[in-house]
Amino acid sequence: MYDRLLKVECDNQSVQIVPSLESRYYTDPEIFEREKVEIFQKSWICVGHQCMVATPGQYFVSRIVDKEVLIVRAKNGALHAFHNSCRHRGHRLAIDSGTCNRFVCPYHAWTYDLDGQLLGAPNSRNVADFDGSKFRLNPVRLELLAGAIFVNLDDAAPDMVDVYGDVESEILVAKPGISEQELVIDNPHPHRCNWKASVENFSECYHCGPVHKYLTSNVIDPTTYKLTAQGLIQRHQIEAYENNMVQRIWHFWPNTAIGLYPIPGFGTTLCIRHMYPIDHKNSIYHYRWFVDQGSSHAPVAEYAEIHAKTTVVEDGQVAEGVQYGMEHCGYKQGYLLADPNHAMSSEHVIVHFQALVRAALEASE
Repeated sequence: MYDRLLKVECDNQSVQIVPSLESRYYTDPEIFEREKVEIFQKSWICVGHQCMVATPGQYFVSRIVDKEVLIVRAKNGALHAFHNSCRHRGHRLAIDSGTCNRFVCPYHAWTYDLDGQLLGAPNSRNVADFDGSKFRLNPVRLELLAGAIFVNLDDAAPDMVDVYGDVESEILVAKPGISEQELVIDNPHPHRCNWKASVENFSECYHCGPVHKYLTSNVIDPTTYKLTAQGLIQRHQIEAYENNMVQRIWHFWPNTAIGLYPIPGFGTTLCIRHMYPIDHKNSIYHYRWFVDQGSSHAPVAEYAEIHAKTTVVEDGQVAEGVQYGMEHCGYKQGYLLADPNHAMSSEHVIVHFQALVRAALEASE
């Protein structure tokens, strides 16, 4: 897949009007089934931040469409990702998040160490040639980027640096302490829309003036918006009204944004957004807000609450309105206004995103 995606270039110069993806890409369950395989089972997907498993024994379960992945900090401090199923009969091994010394399958009590090694299976001593080393939990590829945890269900996928380049260095310059954070609030928001409608709404500020009154009046100045895409990374930059702060966001194909957000009276803080698909017309827009270790949680928690009641609700309403129009109002195909020199009113990055979607699905056509 990546050999096709990395050939897709974003036109960050031309002023043009471009036909959009047809509505069937947002409403057809068969296309979504292809996306599950060609995009989400082959891409690097961010599932959280390493501070969510800061100490040995901490774990959480993340869902990539219909596949569950178990993330755990082992006793030696190493991070591991596994398919969340027992090697015996496939029972689900863990639920949600927590802390443990080992994983015990609730079905037949097969027991695993935090590094995935099988520690014991009832009655296995009486089975000739039973070799527990052959029944480790099935691993999932895991890499860290600026403290964010990415996993890939495809064992043959290229390393992240070969996919995204050295974007990590760029992020670390913008926020040197981004790898050492504390989770403040975890806000999942259901969107009754295809995941691409959420990503595309994120990928432009054309709607910011009409839709986000609080945000554009109190936090950021939309007239300063800068937006480019290169390879599989979108870069968003916009000035805040206060203290010369700048909001910077890096969006990683296909569905994750790592952002430094200005909070009035506090400063900039880390927020990771995930646009997780559920099915062809439902998704979860997941916000995770963080602070530097030892910093006060209160200002970020307060702003996250305001943000959830304003910007998040507003984004959900317009994304769901798009989905409704595609399903019920006769919409078949639209047009995207690309004007990179006036980024606040441009949809050129959506043009690029949709080209990536087409390229990813080529193999299944």
